[in-house]
Amino acid sequence: MTVLSRLATATAVSALLSAAAPVAAHDGPHVATSERHTAAGILSATDHDGPKTAKHLRIGIWNPAGNITTYTIGNSWNDWVLYLSLDKLLEPSPYLSKGRSWLATEVVPVTADGRVWEAEIRQGVKFHDGSELTVDDVVFTYEYYRDGPANRWTHHVSDVPRVEKIEKISPTRIRFTSERPMPNFDLVTAPELPILQKKQWETIKNPRSLTDPAIGTGPYKLVDYKADEYYHYVAHDQYWAGKPLVDELTLIMIKDPQTMFAALKSGEIDGAARAMPPELVEQWRNDPAIEIAQAPSLWGTWMQMNLDLPVFNNRDLRYALSLAIQPDAMVERIMLGRAQSGKHGWPHLDSTWTKPGLAVPYDAALARKGFDNQGLVDKDKDGFRDMPDGKPIDWRILVSTNQPLHVRAAELMVKQFADVGFKSHVEAVDAATFANLSNSGQYDFAISEITPHGLADQDQYMQFYSSSQMRKLLESEPERLALYNKWWEADTRDKRKDASFELQAYEVKYPSRFMLWYPDGLFAYRWQSYDNYASSSGYGIFHKYSFLPEAGRIGTTAPLDAKFPH
Repeated sequence: MTVLSRLATATAVSALLSAAAPVAAHDGPHVATSERHTAAGILSATDHDGPKTAKHLRIGIWNPAGNITTYTIGNSWNDWVLYLSLDKLLEPSPYLSKGRSWLATEVVPVTADGRVWEAEIRQGVKFHDGSELTVDDVVFTYEYYRDGPANRWTHHVSDVPRVEKIEKISPTRIRFTSERPMPNFDLVTAPELPILQKKQWETIKNPRSLTDPAIGTGPYKLVDYKADEYYHYVAHDQYWAGKPLVDELTLIMIKDPQTMFAALKSGEIDGAARAMPPELVEQWRNDPAIEIAQAPSLWGTWMQMNLDLPVFNNRDLRYALSLAIQPDAMVERIMLGRAQSGKHGWPHLDSTWTKPGLAVPYDAALARKGFDNQGLVDKDKDGFRDMPDGKPIDWRILVSTNQPLHVRAAELMVKQFADVGFKSHVEAVDAATFANLSNSGQYDFAISEITPHGLADQDQYMQFYSSSQMRKLLESEPERLALYNKWWEADTRDKRKDASFELQAYEVKYPSRFMLWYPDGLFAYRWQSYDNYASSSGYGIFHKYSFLPEAGRIGTTAPLDAKFPH
């Protein structure tokens, strides 16, 4: 792909931006882009120069999406699909410590303590049915998320933070008030919550019962679908940020990764919107029809432990376990070097919310000493450690069979645990059984993917403490609880950053879960169909900004311009 100029021609961009109202930037005092690790660029042997517009693209997706609403799309695997139709006050996401004006022309603090904010709603924005976006739609959306059934987005207004008052103060302006400080409202909440049309939703008591497509203001309108089979979109000609560059999109559900990449290879689809297996990079690098791009997806693979089990509600044991795990080995053997090591801990090392320099050392000798101090020694002389009361340990590592990389990671974990004296075994089950067992707490360890929402969203990082397992850690660890409360009391960006960094450092030393790796973000597409993708952290290359004209990309994307040695 030939990299587009960030400004195109000054006259064209100026005209588009003046029609779309000013572009306001919101920035936080966090990690600079230059300090991040995953570069965006082309990995193929040849950087092709294909078409910058298209009539119709077929893109493979892999996770159930219902009828594409905030209540049916699932957790956060398909966020970009939802955002084809729905916009937010600011964009692109809560992952970058910045927000560009979108449905709001500005989001500004009213009080110095971060408890009161106001937003000015962009005028002239059209919903897909031709009606105009109003401040009433925004008030309704935020109240519906706060007071109605929960979904993956609602905690940003119902809990972390809890926005007590949502008021229309003029025909174009809205005020948000919280009892607790929310100094990063414009960097997290405003770029996270998709805006609904009040007219469509106000009579819906059970939002999961809606079967019609959501009517949004986004660049694409969903016109036909068969749930979890296909979704057909057409461009929203009245989109405020300019007519999209691709006229139609058809998203095709292909759950099996091998089947999806076979379909891409054969030309049945034009792009595969899931991470490319690392072993395919070298196999396809010289393919004349395929372009391979690397872009920061901010996804990760982690191993959770069952904190409901008393043995794990012991921070010194968890510290010793962290010393015994070798994520670097997984990066080399499983990801073939195409990932960042999980030794950097949680949250994602590429997130602008993450404390720089975090790392978990590998020290098997110190780990063994720690286990000995906890009374976890080999009492029955079978070569493996036992509980202090003599009960044998055989930890169950749960994985899903539809994630072959996770199965290999679990097998490697068995060896790493054995190196420090613990017996464990892999239990590989189908995806539905994995979900049932992990949700019901029937595991010792479970390896799974985690999305940017869980790895690069500062407020979601705190939302994890709402779970019963994490609450137990707060109850049993006064130092963790003090840091948690310090975060909540912080009323400026800098104070909250400092409190967050302290809590992250504590979590890295006494982890509640173990990061294994952060994939580089590998994506493949057929460049002769469309060759105008851009990187947006947290989404990779498949997102609505890749289909917008240049003016709509400023502040939301980065070019695929990194140079990689081959």
